[in-house]
Amino acid sequence: MKKLFCLVGCMFMLGACGGGKTDSLQELLDGLDLVYDPDLLADVEFTTPQGFGVMVGQYISTGNPEYVDAGFRFGDETLASTGFRLRAPVQAGGGDTELKYSLRVNFNYYDGPRFHGIDRIHFANNKNDPSLMREILFSFALQAMDVAAPRTAYAWVKADGDDLGIYTMVEMVDKRFARARYGDENNAAGGNLYKCEPITGIDNGCSLTWAGGSKGDYLKVCLEEDGCGLQLKTNEDDPVMNNYADLIDFLDFLNNASESEFAAGIEEVFDVDGFLRYLAVAVALGDHTGYLGSIDNFYLYRRPDTGRFVFIPWDHNKSMGLTTCALAPHPTGADPETPGCTDASRPLVDRILAVDTYMTTYLGYVQEVVDTVLEPAAMQAWVDQLEALIVDRIPEDPNLRYTLAQHQAGISNAESITGDLNLMEFVEKRHARLLFLLEGK
Repeated sequence: MKKLFCLVGCMFMLGACGGGKTDSLQELLDGLDLVYDPDLLADVEFTTPQGFGVMVGQYISTGNPEYVDAGFRFGDETLASTGFRLRAPVQAGGGDTELKYSLRVNFNYYDGPRFHGIDRIHFANNKNDPSLMREILFSFALQAMDVAAPRTAYAWVKADGDDLGIYTMVEMVDKRFARARYGDENNAAGGNLYKCEPITGIDNGCSLTWAGGSKGDYLKVCLEEDGCGLQLKTNEDDPVMNNYADLIDFLDFLNNASESEFAAGIEEVFDVDGFLRYLAVAVALGDHTGYLGSIDNFYLYRRPDTGRFVFIPWDHNKSMGLTTCALAPHPTGADPETPGCTDASRPLVDRILAVDTYMTTYLGYVQEVVDTVLEPAAMQAWVDQLEALIVDRIPEDPNLRYTLAQHQAGISNAESITGDLNLMEFVEKRHARLLFLLEGK
């Protein structure tokens, strides 16, 4: 598995991970290998100042998930001080009650050291996915197709001695992510990173359509501290970098360049090949909550070393049969040549696929996905690998929404009776559908 993903460096345990920050790129790469080990259910525990139940009660009361100064343990390694909070939406009037909250750790929130060079980890609760696998399987597929995307792995999480249960750890998209992908040369990790933070029912920039030439056209005031729309997540305090000029120039070209200008110039400002690889995976594996559908769950990063924006996907736990594509003629998802799930404009897809050579390249990548990661035997092997890590712990998870029987049905190829497709049911039906559509192309 590790060879498949070409993860850099060998794993090692750093005895003094709490001894200070590091500037070593190699330590970061080795740390990512350590934390996001696809063959391990990691053992993680947080120690909070007043108890995890107090954290939950505070959120339910205020609707604001605040950081607390918590101890952290990963296997045998410990850190005395980290920023720890629920990963839950900011809501006026109080927060929602959950069986299992997603979690977030920020290692140097209170000026503590990074953990093996890593700043933050997201712990996803997989609450909508009875298989508990979709986030990781989608990550496997993206990595196999050489897409710059977060790494994932399982963890059994405790808080103050009490079991919280099975989580999926997800690598955060931040400067450390950029550094691990693009290295240190020519300030490759120092660029502007924009996160799509949508407002339900409102196009506030995440569609990437042209809205005007000012920052306020793409970032609106909302309950989120950083606003809603396209949030700048790096260089926020740099007056030279934080005026959105690079993003506005890109969106101007994306939307307003003539057909000939666009075809000739888009690769100078955008990583087209990386996006086509992502798009092939997203369409083949039915990712309907990202840019193709609800304009959520992605980042744009401008690399200073190349001058090009990169599309970085995020959050795929509702893929592979758990959501539907409104415009799709088939229950497993959209046809590759018409991948959109909405009548609304999606210029990043619409304009790029209007270029014949890019459409041809994209369809070739769809075929590659169908022949490799979506091939039922290959996907079943991944499912079996993940199942071996978690099946014995599922009955021990006190906060899981699904019984062991529901989980096992959820990963099967049996005909679903719930409306959502079971995991391998989706894989087999989607694989057959795409083989039929791609025949002769």
